[in-house]
Amino acid sequence: MTALCHSPVTEVSGRTVLRINQALENIVSWSKRCQVTLAPDKTQLMLISRSHARKVVKNAAWRLNCVCRISHLLDTKGVEVLYKAQVRSVMEYSPLAWSSCPPSYLATLDRVQARAQRLVQLKAAPHQPAPFQPLQECRDVAGLCVMHKAHILHTRHLLTLQLPSSPPATHATRAAPFRQQQVDVPYSRTEHHFRSFLPRYGRLWNKLVRNTDIGHSDSLHAFKREVNRWVASARD
Repeated sequence: MTALCHSPVTEVSGRTVLRINQALENIVSWSKRCQVTLAPDKTQLMLISRSHARKVVKNAAWRLNCVCRISHLLDTKGVEVLYKAQVRSVMEYSPLAWSSCPPSYLATLDRVQARAQRLVQLKAAPHQPAPFQPLQECRDVAGLCVMHKAHILHTRHLLTLQLPSSPPATHATRAAPFRQQQVDVPYSRTEHHFRSFLPRYGRLWNKLVRNTDIGHSDSLHAFKREVNRWVASARD
């Protein structure tokens, strides 16, 4: 795998390039240990910018238009299956990469799904179909699953994502027994960092372990099933 080339200072700072090169070296080392063959020519750096978000939305909207044009040939279930396979999959790809995006970026994805929901509702009249799971819920479930792998299952390649445990309580409170499962969320000086993976999902993980015992599960499949329910109930 070829390391990232240095770009002009106006595009990428030298420190960022150094960190990315180090991450690439770690990936190569991991692949050798696990006997995984990588394809350097297929490896890309993805920058989630406004232009990237617009490109994804444009692609998803175009695919949804194709679904709309043939929807008269399909029943409700057919429209749902086609939407999830051909449209939603584009918006769900690499969900954690979207975690630090501004709400305005994410809203453009939500509008595409809202159009799909209206299409399904028209096909299902007068019966009300179940709403699609919000895209943010999918991202939150994915983020919590990564936290579970890192902190409970101790998945080797995710150990760098482990956050230190919260400091012990100095006095007895109702929340004190749950502090040993909670993590110490890094302090954020900017909105961008506040939305990034570790601060965002550190906060969400703490909320999960304070209110449920789902985090203790030693099965990722069972954890994901219960987290899907918890995230949905929190929305309701």
